[in-house]
Amino acid sequence: MCLEETTSTARALGRAELERYLVLPNYRRCWLSLGFTEADLDGGGSDRFIDAMVVSGSVDQIQRRLEEHFDAGATHVCIQPVHPAGDLDAAERTLEAFAPG
Repeated sequence: MCLEETTSTARALGRAELERYLVLPNYRRCWLSLGFTEADLDGGGSDRFIDAMVVSGSVDQIQRRLEEHFDAGATHVCIQPVHPAGDLDAAERTLEAFAPG
């Protein structure tokens, strides 16, 4: 998740986070089996792919997206903050915003 309301910035951060996985055959096979195409996975990932993999926006927007997972039957959701490299304050703010209780 990326606590960032500017779509282009959130996508850029998401691409930077996912680039290491996009070259791994096991991840690619999984994403292809979920309905993404090779075109979605090439070139750093299509907007469709990045938007599906990295929830972004305000706290309220992200919370709504997380609730969709629970509404669909998830019993727990793991989160991983996506933030500018080295910005540990951003990671901490994200984790604090979505901490249980």
